[in-house]
Amino acid sequence: MKFSEKARAFGTLVVNLFHKPVTVRESFGFIAYLSRGLPRRDDVRCTGCGACNERCSSGATSITDLDGMRNVSIDSLRCIFCARCADVCPEGALDLYFGTVHHQKDMSGAAGTINPEAGSDMSRQCLHDHDLALSASVQYAKAISLSHKIDERSVTVDTFLPLQKCRFCGEEMPVTEKFLQVMAERMLSHLKPETADIVRKDLELYLTACISCRQKFSVKWNTHPRKFI
Repeated sequence: MKFSEKARAFGTLVVNLFHKPVTVRESFGFIAYLSRGLPRRDDVRCTGCGACNERCSSGATSITDLDGMRNVSIDSLRCIFCARCADVCPEGALDLYFGTVHHQKDMSGAAGTINPEAGSDMSRQCLHDHDLALSASVQYAKAISLSHKIDERSVTVDTFLPLQKCRFCGEEMPVTEKFLQVMAERMLSHLKPETADIVRKDLELYLTACISCRQKFSVKWNTHPRKFI
């Protein structure tokens, strides 16, 4: 480092000694200053890829595969509102939002559909109370301290997607039907037309087959990559 740079840095240090510390005022209003709000997911866009779960800083996001369905859930009481999930979501299905959102998940229908029947046994209503959107306020701190009195459904953001089953052996694959469809369309759109026609036929054969069945039938189907060499 040159002498001039050292002198400039020392001068900046001396000047800062006489500055008051920077403090963000605490808000006692309804919405906290610089608060980002609660996470919100667009069920139509979400494919259940798990990118949000991999990058969640606080462990608020979880993925559970049960009974042929994948539940992608965000616990708003553990969320620190860093918005990393929104940044890494390849589909742009996540954002942070102020307000009350009423989601009705239909586990028995297609992924991303909204069930108008509130009494459906397979549906789960996710209510985000506006008071819980106070990430830095006194009100939100009180909500967290009294979280044992809050219904679990009011603080989670849930999306249910059907898992893909192998069309040969019936094994549940660790991926959703919607994810495979979206990835197939996206991959084909980046290929040359002549190559895309060949790959599309291969996808129709092995995309819905589990790893074991792919290994068993790859030579018979002629889906191995050696044909492109």
